[in-house]
Amino acid sequence: MNTSAEMQKYAPDDSEMKYWTRRGEKTAAFLLVIPGSTIIGLGIGLLTNQVIPGALIGLGVGLLIWGLIVALSK
Repeated sequence: MNTSAEMQKYAPDDSEMKYWTRRGEKTAAFLLVIPGSTIIGLGIGLLTNQVIPGALIGLGVGLLIWGLIVALSK
């Protein structure tokens, strides 16, 4: 069982909390938009029998959308 002393050892401090609070939306966009658009591109590539080009186009679109989110946020 976890004791409160063990849990406090791994708890983030205030500076880490502030850092991830400021970076939250950009990190979330990076972790969700790029893989999601790559999977969508992969699915379109499966439908058109061109898997690799579809996945690469999806990756490029994801990077473009992520760049727009980062550039236009705050």
